[in-house]
Amino acid sequence: MKRRHRKPFLLGLCLAFFGGLLIFSEACNKGSQGGSTDSTTLKIGIMPSVDYLPIAVAQEQGFFKRPIKLVRFSSPMERDAALQTAEVDASVTDYMGAMLLHAKGLPVSLSVACQGSFRLVFGRDDKLTDIPHLRGKHIGLSSNTLIEYATERALVDATGKPFSYTRVEVQKIPIRLEMLRSGELDAAILPEPFASTGQALGLLAIEVPGGLTQGITGLLFQNKALERSDDLRAFVVGYNEAVSFMQSHPRSVWIGALGKLLGITKQQAEQIQLPDYQPVTAPSPEALQPILSWMKEKKLVPQDYTAEGLIVALPQ
Repeated sequence: MKRRHRKPFLLGLCLAFFGGLLIFSEACNKGSQGGSTDSTTLKIGIMPSVDYLPIAVAQEQGFFKRPIKLVRFSSPMERDAALQTAEVDASVTDYMGAMLLHAKGLPVSLSVACQGSFRLVFGRDDKLTDIPHLRGKHIGLSSNTLIEYATERALVDATGKPFSYTRVEVQKIPIRLEMLRSGELDAAILPEPFASTGQALGLLAIEVPGGLTQGITGLLFQNKALERSDDLRAFVVGYNEAVSFMQSHPRSVWIGALGKLLGITKQQAEQIQLPDYQPVTAPSPEALQPILSWMKEKKLVPQDYTAEGLIVALPQ
């Protein structure tokens, strides 16, 4: 498998995307201060990620009949802190992050399954095109995260036995991508839109094997927010309208919402790989179990923790 050569447009996508991240970060600093005091506004914490696209489309198209405020954050740590301090009512997180908060006794509920998108991105070495080639190589990840879980489960030989590689701790995803580009890393699992940005730089991106990163993100609510049944019903209706709109209209009609979310042009947003978005549904308890087993192996949660009570469906 050959790498794609850099093209001016794709390079422009990359440069524009990183510029968009700077704009996004500045907006985060403003949007994360104070928040709205209006108790009728449902506040949702967001990051530069494709998980949030149905929410962005619903807001742009006016599908939400009750007020929604998107509060921008530049890191998962800031986003989770805002959820814990009631600065936001909900935010998209991966299932591991949700269980970590729930296991600590925080009053949160995982109520909506989201469609995130991750891919395994290789570094500059053209000889690296498949997972077996990564034996002994430098792999970027962050410890005690879903990325570490997926990396450990993905980097195995033909018999399913893990092979050795050098772990390189890199917390921030943009830095992880830059280290792939510079050759400091040989591979790393990246979420969209970072994986597509890597391709814009001429890097190779492949699907993570075994569906390890499919169906592993969701919308996590404060339990207190779940008492607002009318607001939540309006959210569900608006979200589902957005998904139906995206499925029934050409991508060119609604992709501008992603451009606004990431701070890039509509044309550049059209190059990003997107998941198959689905209407609101609660996460499957079975989807949590492989991740939970790994978390117990790592002693990240008590052995008797079961995630019981974490999944609570929204009112329809």
